[in-house]
Amino acid sequence: MRKALRLILLLTLLALQLACSHKESTSDFTDPETSEKDADFRKTVSTGSFVKLSAGYTYYEFENKSADTLLVMVHGFSVPAYIWDSTYHAAVSRGYGALRFDVYGRGYSDNPDVVYDVALYTQQLKDLLDALNITQKINLMGLSYGGRTLSAFAFQYPERIQKLIYVDPAGFETITEMPDYPVMVSEEEIKAFKQSESYSTMAQGQLSDFYDPTPFTGWDKKYETMMKFKGFVRALLSTRKNSPSLEAEQKQIALSGIPVYCFWGAHDTVVKLDDVRANLNDRLPNAQLFVIPNAGHLPHMEQATEFNSILFNRIVKLN
Repeated sequence: MRKALRLILLLTLLALQLACSHKESTSDFTDPETSEKDADFRKTVSTGSFVKLSAGYTYYEFENKSADTLLVMVHGFSVPAYIWDSTYHAAVSRGYGALRFDVYGRGYSDNPDVVYDVALYTQQLKDLLDALNITQKINLMGLSYGGRTLSAFAFQYPERIQKLIYVDPAGFETITEMPDYPVMVSEEEIKAFKQSESYSTMAQGQLSDFYDPTPFTGWDKKYETMMKFKGFVRALLSTRKNSPSLEAEQKQIALSGIPVYCFWGAHDTVVKLDDVRANLNDRLPNAQLFVIPNAGHLPHMEQATEFNSILFNRIVKLN
């Protein structure tokens, strides 16, 4: 009996120690997301403009508004619109209309507490075009995860597309199963990710998008400033959890007759061309593919001269 009592006492003490340890670890946690994207914040942003759309404020930059040819640029999974700097300024300098924006949950745009999926991004893009009174057909460019938005938007609004231009796009992988959709993100998941090694190395990891990161010193530091906004991690986790197959949409795009072009960095390790080439050929058999040598996941940055030559001399000028 005494042994049993001692065992119960020991187990009780152990439980109390674990509870105290958990409480201490919880109290020691300092949330890295400290900045609110409110009206005061928007006043501090000296570039671009903001417009309030159906799910919140969207940050955008739009130049050469009266040009006959317009390029609209959708960025990828987590790095916002500044990732298009080289392409955006090249388009502007050539007299083309150029529009780029931060999708919800990234950059300067709002981080609403919603499900982050292509339905959200497609609606955001439509809202933005409508708010800016853009009725002409657009050359829609999508980088990495932005390729998913391209597929969804072109499927839903083919009449608004002049040409589709994918750059190392996501969305062509084979997805055989998907959990119940949409999938929600819990506060526990958010906190756990913020305390993980994946989070602590996320900014530095952006350099791995390049075949040779040497010319891009400070790229990771710029990203760090984007990680301080409240709701950033929630948006990333929700996006990752809510990315179903777009095979049907892509096959419909092929049937629509929209001209499709794809750029791919020869050394991309994020979205490997060899892993998705068969699906790309099957779903968009008429797409014209340009493989850029000495480039990783961001060929428009690493080999800007070659990329821009193809884009402006062989694709856009044919409008």
